[in-house]
Order: sequence, then C-alpha cells, then structure tokens
Amino acid sequence: MSDGPWRITFDTNPDICNIHCIMCEEHSRLRKDPIKNIRMMDPDIITEVISSASGNGLKEIIPSTMGEPLLYPHFNRFLELAEEYNLKINLTTNGTFPFLGVTDWSNRILPMASDVKVSINGASRDVNEGIMDGIDHDSILSNITELIRIRDEVRKSGINHPNISFQVTLMQRNLRDLKNLLELAIDLNVDRLKGHHLWITWPELEEESLTKYKQSREEWNKVAKELKDTARNKIQLANISELSIDDIDSKLPDDYVCPFAGKEAWIAWDGTLNVCCAPDNLRKKFGHFGNVTEEPFMDLWRSVKYRDFVKVAGKTEICKKCNMKIPPEGGG
Repeated sequence: MSDGPWRITFDTNPDICNIHCIMCEEHSRLRKDPIKNIRMMDPDIITEVISSASGNGLKEIIPSTMGEPLLYPHFNRFLELAEEYNLKINLTTNGTFPFLGVTDWSNRILPMASDVKVSINGASRDVNEGIMDGIDHDSILSNITELIRIRDEVRKSGINHPNISFQVTLMQRNLRDLKNLLELAIDLNVDRLKGHHLWITWPELEEESLTKYKQSREEWNKVAKELKDTARNKIQLANISELSIDDIDSKLPDDYVCPFAGKEAWIAWDGTLNVCCAPDNLRKKFGHFGNVTEEPFMDLWRSVKYRDFVKVAGKTEICKKCNMKIPPEGGG
C-alpha cells in the first residue's frame, strides 16, 4: 500500500446532469422518486483534500463520477489546483461540453489532462440515443472530432500528451454495435476504448446484463474476442475480457484483483471517504471510513479501519460481483 493514493475522485455534483442514461443510479428515467435536494460539493473540500494528499504520491484527480462534471460551478478549482500541485486531470464527460463549448473546454483541460473519457454507448444514433436519453448523437460526434483536433495540437506543442477514450457500458442493448463503435473509434483516431459491464441499478435492467446467464456470457465472449482482433495494433482496449462460463456468480475470473483499495480514493459530495466506485447500496456495506470535514484526509487514509479493509478488498462477497477488477498482472 502506498503512503497516499495516486488518484482521487471527487463526487462533485451527483444530482446535476443534462443527460438521462438508462443505467445511471441518479439520473435514469427509471428512477421513480424525483431528486429533491441538489447535492453540491463545497470547493474547499477539494482544496483541503488535495493539500493533504500532495507530497504523498498523488498524481491525478478525477472531477466527479455521477452527474456531468462540467456542470459543476466550481470546476475551475480543479484546473487551478492541478497547476499548483502539478497534477493531471482525468475527466469523464458525456461529450455535451456545456456552457463553454467543446473548443474552449478542450483548450483549458487538455494541456493538463492525462485522459478525457467521453461516454458513448453506440456507433449508431438509435443505439446511443436509446441508452443515453437526451443526447444528440451527431452533435457528440462533432464534439469528439474537435476534441481530437485540439488533442493533436496540444501534443504537437509539447505541452502535454493527453489521451482521448471512448467509455462504454457493456449491455445487451449495444452488444451487436460494439464492433461498429470500436471501428468508429479507430477511424476517429481515438486512443482507447474502455468498457465496463452493467451495474444493475434498476430492476428493469436485469435482462440487459451480459454476465447474468451462461448464454449471455458466451455471446459476450465471442464479441470480446472479435473486439480484440479488430483492435490489434490500432487502438488500446481496457476491461474487454472474456468471462467465466462455469461460475456465473462471479463477474470476472477468480484471480482478478481490485485496482482501487490502497491505491485510489473517492470523496463524496459531503466529504465522506468512499473506498471504491461501486453503487451506494453496495459500497455502504463496507462501513463508514470517516469524513474529511472532520479529520484530515491522510489521517483517514492511514487509519487502522481503512488498512484493514485493504487487506480483504477484492475477496469479499460484494467484491466477487464487482465488474471493475483487473487481471493480476495489471492489464485491462
């Protein structure tokens, strides 16, 4: 376990998004109870956590996991702190680039970004817009093209070498379109396609899972092999791995390991230290690990309770069902 995390994610504005992805635990239209209170992270939390973690191995920060981070009114605080502490920004966005537009945002973020992951769930309009309710597929492709153009300018300048990724949720609804999406990424000169299997956040999504049945796993494994063949020497793939056919209780092979515990941290909008990125109803079963508004971040990170969690991470019943683990050699 490192002295401090190499990366910290800040859940800045979980209740604010301009898109309603069907699988989102916050913004999906499958959610029956409306959001009543808008949770918003105090920007001083960001400053205090980064100040506490700096000098202890921190290299990268992620603005937000739920909601659209570019809608966070204090996003510039990330840019200021990244420059002050010589950190990289790893951004996941839905590709709409609100307020400032793609060109302005790209020119601000890419000079200090390690990776900009654009959530896109289909190469075709019908598939992508069917999953990302409210997205304009053609507009997103236009934004991605401009994002890549500016990426190339930044690289050519020598200021930075940022990557652009497609991030896709793997499900029945887009299974047949994944090869097309990969080919689109290759055509656009995207650096990487990163997938992750669907978390069942709503009962209506049960049949969308590619991991639930032996038949769906077999179907996915065929597609995964095809994606690997298509990607070879053209683009990086992440989290595109065959699944066990024999053990459908486990989403990934038994020897896969947790990439997060003891290495990365998540800070909830209210300052709570979270141990991973699993949905709330699962992650909270691990227990409460403190709040950075009450104790310094590094004290919580070094606590006996957190270190005891690190020892069992990846081996619990909750972890067995996790779709984010990676091969033991660190690939994927």
